[in-house]
Amino acid sequence: GKSTLLNIMGALTGVDQGKVLFNNQDLASMNPVELAHYRNQDIGFVFQQHFLLPQMTLLENILMPTLAFYQKADVNDLKQRALKLLARVDLLKRMDHRPGQCSGGECQRAAVVRALINTPQLLLADEPTGSLDQQAAENLATLLLELNAEEKVGIVLVTHSTKLVARIPEKYALANGNFRQL
Repeated sequence: GKSTLLNIMGALTGVDQGKVLFNNQDLASMNPVELAHYRNQDIGFVFQQHFLLPQMTLLENILMPTLAFYQKADVNDLKQRALKLLARVDLLKRMDHRPGQCSGGECQRAAVVRALINTPQLLLADEPTGSLDQQAAENLATLLLELNAEEKVGIVLVTHSTKLVARIPEKYALANGNFRQL
């Protein structure tokens, strides 16, 4: 149910009943172009697997979401933002490497930067540390919490990691289709 919830929030899956509101707009009322814009501009996605394209460099992967709605005047600003975020996650020296030349933690950090490149209001993270070793998972958790504060982006994070849950200030459990605050 947790991944389904994120898919609903990200407008990847519709709902049979009820409403999903984002900034007081019902996602069900959006046409396909508006939904594409919502997914690209308002929401950032981070999954358990990084889903970086293997034939592209980390920088090219990060800039990929900017291609859908960019204006020519934005290109330099977007590249500068990518470089700033790459420096922030300690990947500037690896930006010309392809995913196969990088560690899992490096690829996952690049996926976080890709999710943030369009300055979304909300980051949806589905088990983002699940495929990482303990140290890389702790580093990514720290990064997400810091970026939450620095980028002023809301984060909805799904995890089974009790270590990660312990670091999150506001927690909810989803069981049998019901939420409860922890």
